[in-house]
Amino acid sequence: MESLISQEKPELWRAYSGFAAEALKDGALPAKFKELVAIALSIAGHCEPCIRVHLRRALELGATAEELAELLGVTVLLVGGPADVWTREAIWAELKKAKEV
Repeated sequence: MESLISQEKPELWRAYSGFAAEALKDGALPAKFKELVAIALSIAGHCEPCIRVHLRRALELGATAEELAELLGVTVLLVGGPADVWTREAIWAELKKAKEV
């Protein structure tokens, strides 16, 4: 399905697409690495279509199952761990108010 932006504002879509292509191409960081980073950020952002696109590209660039497993480990660490850390204070405060602890 085509996006509303690409239909109604094709110049914006072209600019966005050009930016994406430039950001993800080989440079100081290899394109495969950038696609792996994009997968992690897509997971953090809960964007399933983004995960699929960047996973396909990473695989085309030679990403391995082992690399993806390590990437997922780091992603779970940093997406899951902070969910615990940044909610601790609020959770404890509410439990204390409710006298659950």
